[in-house]
Amino acid sequence: MKKLNYILLILLLTSCYSQKNQKASKENLRIIDIGTSQLSILNKFKNSNLLERNQVLLDSIYKPNKKFWNGYLGDEEVFLDWINEKGINQIDSWNKSSQIINPDLLTSKLNETAIAMYKFTGHFAKGEWNILYGPAWADLGGFDDGTMLIDLAHKSNKNAERIIRLYPHELNHQIYSNTLKTQGNTVLHRIIDEGFATYVSYLYHRKKYSIAQELMYSEEDYRFCTENENELLSLLKENYYKEDESLSRKFADRGYKFKENYPDAIGYYLGFRIIEEFIKQNGKDSWRKIYVMEPLEVLNKSKILK
Repeated sequence: MKKLNYILLILLLTSCYSQKNQKASKENLRIIDIGTSQLSILNKFKNSNLLERNQVLLDSIYKPNKKFWNGYLGDEEVFLDWINEKGINQIDSWNKSSQIINPDLLTSKLNETAIAMYKFTGHFAKGEWNILYGPAWADLGGFDDGTMLIDLAHKSNKNAERIIRLYPHELNHQIYSNTLKTQGNTVLHRIIDEGFATYVSYLYHRKKYSIAQELMYSEEDYRFCTENENELLSLLKENYYKEDESLSRKFADRGYKFKENYPDAIGYYLGFRIIEEFIKQNGKDSWRKIYVMEPLEVLNKSKILK
C-alpha cells in the first residue's frame, strides 16, 4: 500500500511539473497561425470585387499582424499588391500544401519542442512565431528582434517533418537572444549565434543528423570547409571584430559566398567550429555557459585563432 501511494505521489508530482512547464512555455512563446486565416479568406473572397477583398484582408490578416508584415513584406500597399498580384494565383498550391502540412501540428510540436529544449538547456525560449503563406523569401528564420516565421509558401517546406527538425536550432536563437546581456562585436555575435544554434541542435538530436545536415550544407561543402579550414579561419580573423551589420548578414546568408568556391552561409561552419573548440578547451558540458558569455570571451576561450 505504501509503495502504491509512493508511486501515485511521483505520478502526481510529475504531472504537476509537466503542467507547469507547459504553462511557462505558452507564456514565453507566442505562436500565431496566420496561414489558416489567409486560406479561409482567400478561398472565400477570391472571386469578390477587389475593394471588398482588400478590406477583409487588411482587417483580418494585415492589421492584426502589422508589425510582422511590415518587417517581412512591407506596408499595407505592398501587402495588397503582393497578395493580389502573386498570392491570389497561388491559392491552389497553398490549399494542397495545407493538406500536407497541418499548422495545428506545427504549433503543438513547437510547444512540445520548446518544453524539451527547456529541459535540455535550462532556459525557456521567449518570443513570437508566425506561421503563414508569404512571399517565400525565407523558409524558416527570424528577425533581429527574435520574431520567428515559418513561410509555408517556400519550396523547402515540403513536409512538417522537415520544419519540425529545425525547431531546436531556431528556439536556441530565441533562448540566446534573451540570456545574452551584451552582444559585442556584430559580426562575431552573428557567427557564434548561428554556430551555437547548430551545435545545440546537433546535441539535442543526439547526433542523429550529420554535422553537414545540421549546418544545411552538402557533404561536399562540409568536406571543403574541413579541408580548407585555415583559409576560412583567416577570413574569421580578418572580420570577427567588425561592427558591420551588412557584413554580419553575409556570414549567415544562404545566397552569399565570400569566394566562388566557398559554401554560402560560411558563418555557420565558423561558429560551429568555435563552439567545438571552446568545448574541447573547457569541458563537454561547458556549452551551457555560452548562453551568458560575451561572444568575444567565447572566441578567446576557444583558442581557435591561436
